[in-house]
Amino acid sequence: MATWKKIAFVVVLVTFIGLSLSFTFFSIARDTYEYREETSICEIEGLDGWEFYGFNGNSDTKELNIDFVRDVRGENPDTSKPVAAVGDFTVVSDEYVEFINIGKDVRYIADSAFYYCKQLKAVFVDDENPYYCDVDGVLYTKDMKTLVLHPIMNGQWKVEQGLADTADTFAIPEGVENVGSFSFYKNQDLVHLTFPSTLKTIGDMAFFSCGNMWTVWLPEGLKTIGADAFSYCGSISPVMYIPSTVTDIDDYAFFSCGGIKTMYMGAESEDSIDFGESWLPKNVLKVLFHVAITPEYGKTLEDAKTEKIRLDNEAAKEG
Repeated sequence: MATWKKIAFVVVLVTFIGLSLSFTFFSIARDTYEYREETSICEIEGLDGWEFYGFNGNSDTKELNIDFVRDVRGENPDTSKPVAAVGDFTVVSDEYVEFINIGKDVRYIADSAFYYCKQLKAVFVDDENPYYCDVDGVLYTKDMKTLVLHPIMNGQWKVEQGLADTADTFAIPEGVENVGSFSFYKNQDLVHLTFPSTLKTIGDMAFFSCGNMWTVWLPEGLKTIGADAFSYCGSISPVMYIPSTVTDIDDYAFFSCGGIKTMYMGAESEDSIDFGESWLPKNVLKVLFHVAITPEYGKTLEDAKTEKIRLDNEAAKEG
């Protein structure tokens, strides 16, 4: 290679590396709030206005205010530009934000808006907001029919505030009909969960990788279990009961739930349920193979509880 070509190659390489490092440093160091004014925000007809769609925090960002369009540092709110919506994956895998404040004009919050915020303790909503509300830092729609988000660190925060005795227990309030997608995503504190009798829908990835959650009793009246709803919940054991009212179980709903040994179905047969791909959990057989367990139909919740007691007793004897 000619000398001038070598020099040119080195210059280009150094420039590229320099730009890459500068971009990386800028991405890490900045505290960016990004907005855009649109019609049909998130493809929702009639939802017009300002959308908060991008955020990149740093270790100084503990509190996030979503009320008005602000500068790239999250300062100087422009009260003539109220935020109407928070888009998909706006705050992604944030390591620092502990509190989020939702303004009175926010009309729509995407299911994945606050995706996997690892230190998030609570979401607070302006009392004048007609679309959303909070209860002890948990985000709901105003009518309390949908649980939108249970922050990952909410349990520990409630203990600190004297609002709960333990961080590992949560009861979804009566009246809630829908558990939103991603709402408990990767919540490792959650162990004991109680569902309301009013529940109808569990969204996609709602309890994805809640690795310490166990013995979940789903209520009659539930109709839909979303894709990956309980994937990687390895501690759920040993009996899962699917109510007779369930008509849809989506793809991989119980993927890698190896602790489930028995799947009891309230339905009389598989004909009344629309099953997604690989919805059943799989257990290890002879170390080499993973096989899906065989669901048993025509069972009741009492049957499931009786079987759990039997399996628990067997485990205790073996232990």
